[in-house]
Amino acid sequence: MAKPGRKVQDTKQVSFRMPTAVYEDYAAAAESRGVDLSALLNWVVVEFRPALLLREAHHASAMLQALAALGLPRHTPTGSSIEEWTKGLNSLIAKLQDVASKLSAHTGEKPAKSAA
Repeated sequence: MAKPGRKVQDTKQVSFRMPTAVYEDYAAAAESRGVDLSALLNWVVVEFRPALLLREAHHASAMLQALAALGLPRHTPTGSSIEEWTKGLNSLIAKLQDVASKLSAHTGEKPAKSAA
């Protein structure tokens, strides 16, 4: 039961694996602070969240700048028919293959096989 006057947040249970050495480091840190491992990991996750969101924003910005530099569309096609979506997707694939070919020529690598 929740404590009176305390706001309860929705939570989600997670389970994952981590390398043993990392686990031991976090378990030791949790023990030295007198908390359990889940409390320490929750603290780490909450503390890192702003940095993660900032990194995601920088990544999205870089992707938009790359699309603009290559002349690729920023948005998905607005048409509702499957034919229009397929046409737009094929056009995007062709542009990406052209970019890949130019990059391969620039680096001296053999171009990858076409997906078509």
